[in-house]
Amino acid sequence: MKKAAIASAIATMMTGATVHAADLNPGGEWQIRWDNTLKYSAGARVEARDPALITGATKVNNDDGDRNFSTGLISSRYDLLTEFDIQKDGFGLRLSGAAWYDSVYNRATANYASSSNNVSRPANQFSPETQRIAGRNAEMLDWFVFGRNQIGDATLSYRLGQHSLIWGTTLFFGMNGMAKGMAPIDLYKLSIPGTQAKETTIPVPQLSSTLQLTNDTSVEAYVQFKYRPTRLHPAGSYLSATDMLGDGAESMYAGPLKLKKMGLVKGDLPNNFGFALNTRSETLDADLGFYATRYNDASTQVVTQAATQRYYLAVPNGVRAFGASISRLVGIANVGLEVSVRDGQPLVAKQGTVVLPVGQTAAWLNDNTPYPTGRTSHLNLSTTIVSGATGAWDGLAVVGELSANHLNSVKENAAKVDTALNTTSYGGRIVVTPTWYQVASGLDLSVPVNVGWSFKGRSVIDTAFPFSGSPDKGGEIAVGVTGTYLTRYIANLTFINYRGKATSQPLLDRDYVRFSLQTSF
Repeated sequence: MKKAAIASAIATMMTGATVHAADLNPGGEWQIRWDNTLKYSAGARVEARDPALITGATKVNNDDGDRNFSTGLISSRYDLLTEFDIQKDGFGLRLSGAAWYDSVYNRATANYASSSNNVSRPANQFSPETQRIAGRNAEMLDWFVFGRNQIGDATLSYRLGQHSLIWGTTLFFGMNGMAKGMAPIDLYKLSIPGTQAKETTIPVPQLSSTLQLTNDTSVEAYVQFKYRPTRLHPAGSYLSATDMLGDGAESMYAGPLKLKKMGLVKGDLPNNFGFALNTRSETLDADLGFYATRYNDASTQVVTQAATQRYYLAVPNGVRAFGASISRLVGIANVGLEVSVRDGQPLVAKQGTVVLPVGQTAAWLNDNTPYPTGRTSHLNLSTTIVSGATGAWDGLAVVGELSANHLNSVKENAAKVDTALNTTSYGGRIVVTPTWYQVASGLDLSVPVNVGWSFKGRSVIDTAFPFSGSPDKGGEIAVGVTGTYLTRYIANLTFINYRGKATSQPLLDRDYVRFSLQTSF
């Protein structure tokens, strides 16, 4: 199955609704469309804090998200996504933006601990940046022009401006595939009920193009003009697993010292770029992809300096990735396999930090690499199955993926690698969604069951693989019910349960129930 078809199946499974577009020029030469999605969502914590997760020196830099919330409401949020498209004869413009307000993040917290990582405000208040990102904000997403030209028998299409681009076949674990170096992920929006896939990648200013050589073969390329980091859960927000990283982080504890966050150190970063070849093999009856990218890592490295009581977030640059993918139909299952290797992949340092030498300033980081790097291998195996009616349901969608990575060798600063972590890690996710149509007039009902599991976490390659906090032998189970009325109004109620051990699952006591209601117009 083509990637577009897989994406369509996932979108149907996740939302159960068709898109409702406002055609502003029906029948005209110019196609003008304006789409809006309005959503309300709420969440409530159902489990009290576990002292084992918030007590002790090892928890002091990752407990604010736990301490800030008692049982009860953790979110009450309104979202608006608006999209505008205009085109004629293959040339056009796209604009999109999002705005949101969450009343929970605009009031006091339940945290009164003296160990809070806040600096600008008391412990019982969210930091200004956490309040902005989680509580009230508006931002542009896409803004780009696009076009298409015929060059002999080939067709060249291109986009210029801020947009997202992802290669490969991975469905859930983009951070472990070629997508890692192409589009930073908004991890916070991933946790918002009803969030669409197009909202979870952070658009980047870039030029991208595709040259369609034949019906089955194309080459692609892109170059990006601006660096953007992954958006973690804002520090102190409900699902944040660290207090010293992400928007809203203001400090970290290093023994008896409280170090102040000084922000990103980027230096003169080269542009991200990449190339791809896509083709179809009739012999294998499969779609093949071959990829090469060079990028600045969207995940930053913590660099401390005790003498000045400061810490910085260094941006690793010059990571190279090479990969290949194959996707084909196996029985009724659409199967995708993506493998890749990276050179210069940042590794997790001992205690999660490295030291800026005494007497040096942040500028030293522009020409030096104090953190460990290595050569790594990555694998993602995914499947999508969509079936029709049986005696138990009217339709069934099953989407699953297994993901693994391995440290092949250390390239720089081997003595700084945290050897207590695993050099091989793997996990998976499966979403099973049975659907019943017309259970009442105009009403469709589905019951998505979503299980994500880390079979072997504590990854030395990525502290967020396969999930936030890199849990070991743990994960999450989400069971919900979704009602779709007249294909336009969608309501969802879901219970999320975190599993694992207190020593390796930072979200173990943060089970919650979430509700969402959305419509498109």
